[in-house]
Amino acid sequence: MSNLYITIGREFGSGGREIGKKVAKALNIPYYDKELMAVAAQESGLSPQFLQSYDEKPTNSFLYSLVMGHQGMITGHQTTSVDQMAANAQRDAILSVADKGSCVIVGRCADYILRDRPGLVRIFITADLDARIARVSKRDGLDPKAAEEKIRRMDKTRASYYSFHTDRKWGAAECFDMCLSSSFLGVDKAAELILKLCEGMEK
Repeated sequence: MSNLYITIGREFGSGGREIGKKVAKALNIPYYDKELMAVAAQESGLSPQFLQSYDEKPTNSFLYSLVMGHQGMITGHQTTSVDQMAANAQRDAILSVADKGSCVIVGRCADYILRDRPGLVRIFITADLDARIARVSKRDGLDPKAAEEKIRRMDKTRASYYSFHTDRKWGAAECFDMCLSSSFLGVDKAAELILKLCEGMEK
């Protein structure tokens, strides 16, 4: 197998980012999460701030454009909404980094965007709510109630974004090759199991 593309979907606060970094380090391949914003900005010419404002956030194109003061952009004979422009830039960035070789990509519908590529490994990370609250509280300096509210809001946002851009259900087992609970396994063990799955593909 020439290239390996590991995509990681994750519930908010489940440690998916940490697991992805461990897997990338063990395989000595690039890791992309927020880093995709820089790639998308460089290749699309859009500002990083603009792309960040739409990162994994579904919107009603017309209403959001009015609120934000953005208008649709004319591309050829079609009007492209600003949120679709951002989504297209992220998609192109994912395809671009994948063209360069093996990598780990967190979120942003990468599992769907790369669905036809050989060497794709699709992972979803979940965790018990209590464990997620504890992680987010410590990481973001929030009290447990505020952490839980943020978790529920972010999960809803990610689910809507994924469903809008893929017509699939976010977190559904049939969309992934392996679903892992970081609260049950721990971050290190979850990373080890992903690595073992990858080893099995290469044999």
